[in-house]
Amino acid sequence: MTNNNVNDNENSNLLERFYNHDWSLTSLGSINSWEPQIKSILDLCFKSGFPTYMFMGQNWITIYNEASIPVMKSLHPHAFIKPAIETWHEMPELITKLERVRESGKGIYEQNFYMELSRDGYKEEIYMDYSHNPIYKFDGTVWGVISIMTESTQKVLNERRLEALNKLSCQTIDAESLESACQIIMKALQNNQDIPYALIYLIDNNTNPITGFNSLVARLVATTFDEVCKEELVHEKLKRNIPDYFPETHEMIDLTKISDQDYVTYMEVKYATSTYSFLRCECWPINLVMKEEKPIKVLLKDNSQAILLPIKLTFCNERNLSAVLICGINLFRKLDDKYMEFYKSVLNYVNRILIRGMSIEEEKRRAKILSDLNHQNDMFFQSISHELKSNEY
Repeated sequence: MTNNNVNDNENSNLLERFYNHDWSLTSLGSINSWEPQIKSILDLCFKSGFPTYMFMGQNWITIYNEASIPVMKSLHPHAFIKPAIETWHEMPELITKLERVRESGKGIYEQNFYMELSRDGYKEEIYMDYSHNPIYKFDGTVWGVISIMTESTQKVLNERRLEALNKLSCQTIDAESLESACQIIMKALQNNQDIPYALIYLIDNNTNPITGFNSLVARLVATTFDEVCKEELVHEKLKRNIPDYFPETHEMIDLTKISDQDYVTYMEVKYATSTYSFLRCECWPINLVMKEEKPIKVLLKDNSQAILLPIKLTFCNERNLSAVLICGINLFRKLDDKYMEFYKSVLNYVNRILIRGMSIEEEKRRAKILSDLNHQNDMFFQSISHELKSNEY
């Protein structure tokens, strides 16, 4: 009941603003001069439960109904009764399509139309299904355009992210070692809109049996920036082109020498409808992620964003693996709950590939131990046989 009241009030406010506006000062003239069929279409627009817009006159004055407000977000209420060029200036293609309808007198329908629009405090990628249709005057000229639009952004994102997860899933069987697993993961994550780049650090925790000294080293094993450059067709050399807007990205990090005090600067990133806290740091906070065992969001030098995801695996109840997966965040998306769910799903598939690599590595290790034992047995029996033969003579 409360929601219906809110919707009714919102629609009443739009109608009140519409009828209180002095239309005589516009190129459209007063409402009394508008033809009956135009008033009927206006009534349909305001009463429709579907997001509906009308673009009117030479400069495409925009009105819309209450159902359109969730799509408009922070553009509402400023966009109401404003020329489209003021509200949709980031989308010149929209004006082009409206002009096309006016010139041809024919409607346009398109699915998953891509646009970039600042409606939540940042430039956001948006996908729309829409139909632009002409509004005619009695003389046959086009007076305006009525547009029925529904946002398909989440549908497009879901399909795109599912494809990325399927790509990771198909790579699991190819892992033949822990290192190859990391390389396979990075290859699968290349050219991914929702993970613009990725890096993976493996944590080596070793204890010197003589001194008892414990070393904790993070080793950069693979990135999506890795290239294999052939030199004189003799050997292959790994080449990494790490962007200069990254924090310091070392191949090896001695985690015992890094203090938590290095990670104290947090910045708030504010959107129109939400605020997020990001860590600003000189180097990747690998040890902080391992210590807190939770994702850490980082603001980079160019104000783009990344997230560090902890990995902790146990294989056969005897071998532990710690790692950190670093993922870039899409510039045109904010890190909302659905985005985080996607990262968690990615992490699940990454874990599977790593476990596969560990299991193959373990099988090879055990096979080598068995082979060495067999070789030692063979050598032992050969030695005994040789001694027995020598004693016979």
